[in-house]
Parts: sequence; C-alpha cells; structure tokens
Amino acid sequence: MSNSIIKEINYVKGIAIILVFIGHAATPSFLDRPYNYEFLVQIIYSFHMSLFFFISGILSYKVLDMNLKENYLHFIKLKFFRLLVPFFTISFITNFIIIIFKQLLNDPLSIENLLNMFKTMLLYPENGVMGALWFLYTLFIIIAISPLITKLPIKIVLTASLLLNIFVPQYKNFLSFSRLSFFLVYFLIGLYFRKYYLDKKKINFKDMSTFKKFIVSILSIMLITFYSYIITNQINIPKYILSTLNFLCGIFGIILIFIIIEKIKNLRVLHILSYLGQYSMDIYLLSWFFQISSMVLISIILKISNYTIFFISNLLIGSLCIPFSKYFLRKFKIFRFLFFGEIDQPSLHQQPTSLNN
Repeated sequence: MSNSIIKEINYVKGIAIILVFIGHAATPSFLDRPYNYEFLVQIIYSFHMSLFFFISGILSYKVLDMNLKENYLHFIKLKFFRLLVPFFTISFITNFIIIIFKQLLNDPLSIENLLNMFKTMLLYPENGVMGALWFLYTLFIIIAISPLITKLPIKIVLTASLLLNIFVPQYKNFLSFSRLSFFLVYFLIGLYFRKYYLDKKKINFKDMSTFKKFIVSILSIMLITFYSYIITNQINIPKYILSTLNFLCGIFGIILIFIIIEKIKNLRVLHILSYLGQYSMDIYLLSWFFQISSMVLISIILKISNYTIFFISNLLIGSLCIPFSKYFLRKFKIFRFLFFGEIDQPSLHQQPTSLNN
C-alpha cells in the first residue's frame, strides 16, 4: 500500500478515534447526560464505528485473493494476536479490578460468579465489564470469515450482508452476533472499495465536482441529524425503517469524512489527525482507564455535578493515555504484545501499530 494511501487512512482513523474518544467522555455513567450531549453522542454513534469497519476492510484487502489452503491458518494466527490478545488482556485486567474492589468492600465473588465473568467475556463480550471491547471481538470474527465468504459472487455477498444489517434485531449478544450482522456490510464495502477504487481507480472520488461534494455533504448532515434526532427523542417509527436509516447514516457518514479530509488536505491539522490515527489502538484500549479515574474524581470525590466540567475533565485526563502508552507501555516488548498484539520488536523509526492494522 502506497505511503499516500497510508497517510489518508491515518487521517480518517484520526477523525474516527476522536469521535470514539468524545463519545466515551460524554458517558451517562456517574452523571445523567443532558439533552445537548445526548444529541451529540447520537450523531457520533450514527456512523463512527461503521467508519472503523470500513477502514478495517480497506486494510484487509488481501483476503480477496488469499489462497485459503496455504495462507488462511497463518492469517488467522496473526489476527488472533493482533485483536484477541489485547481483548483478553484488557478484559482480564478490568475483571481483576472488579474482583479486588469487591474484596475490599467485603463482597467477594463466588466461584459461580467468577465462572460467569469468564463466560460473559468469551461468549457475550458486550455484556462484560469492558463492553467497549466488542469491536476487537467482532472484527476478529468478521476478518476470520471474510476470506471464505468473498469467494462467492460480490452481488450475493453484499446483498446478504445488507439484509443482515437491516433485518437482524439488536441485542443478540451471543458471539456478538448483532454487531457482526450490522457491521459486516461496511467491512465488505471497504474490501471492495479498496479493490475497485484504490487499485483500479474505477471510482474517482477526488474528481467529483465541488457542487456534487457540497450536495452530498448537505444530504449527509441532514440524514445524520434527522436520525440522531429520532434516537435522542425516542420517536417511535417502524424498526426496519429505522434500521435502513441507520445503514444510510453509516454510508453517508463515511463519505462525509472523506470529503472533509479532501477539503482540509492542506491544513496542518492533518498532522494531528495522522498522529492520532497512528495511536488509535492506544486511545481505544487505554483511554477508558484514565476517563473512569476522571469520572470518579469529579463526581464522587469532588462531588461536582456540572456535566460540562465532567465532560472536559474526561477529555483532558483521558488524553493522558497517549503519553502513558508511548513512554511506558511501548517501551517493553511484553506490553506491546499483551496490549497491542505486536509480535516483532519495532525498529527505531517504526510507527506504532494503529487500530485496524
């Protein structure tokens, strides 16, 4: 993959991880989330994870031409290290913290409860203490099946994945089935986008006229705002219409982000986005620990009930995850493996492995 493509993908991941970071900082945990923050979070959630799965598909483009007999098992092994080793590491750490707190509060867990914790982690990842790790779990399953299903004709694969996206109900959490069904289509679109756009240039997005980009941007913003308004205000509409709107938000949100990247390509802010994109895995995995410390500090210790102060504190303290990772965790080979799934010693000039690589 050329350096220019890598840079552009890092820009997109930079925006995406900022959205994840903001969404987690504006949590309703500890303090009720005001309406304006709720609306902001629903805007973010309408497309930001779809964007990550789309990028994951682009970065996994080699599965389209994979020789299953020769390469599949080695491929799965590498993805297990990359995705599931961090998943298990963070899950064990968070569960261990819960066990310690319960011991301190004289509420020790029984053997049955401990077994249920492990069962939840393995089979129902969204229901666990660190439910946000569902992304790594779901992405591993999608990547594992993608070399198999992409051997089928593209029309069948995309049609079936679209139907799964719209018609599979939410909250089927066994093996993260609902998440898998919803996000598979974006991953596959990323795969085929890589093949037909980045490789063969059959789709030339950059040649789209300024007027067309403006119209698409306005439509994207209107659609995302409309959907977010429905969710925020809990307006009752038929579930399959809502699912279709959700799917379209993902597609138009992805397009909107690429239009924004193209628009700001000459600004210095891209250097910041590229940096954040490179450390997206670090932010995704570690920011929660710093943000939860901020939440406890503000709402419980300092007893501050102002949500804006709560939110800003979560952003500021949460951002400490980057220097913690860069100057401590990544200095040790064992931590790079356990927390980021990195196997080989990086060279002096090698950039950190970012989310979706």
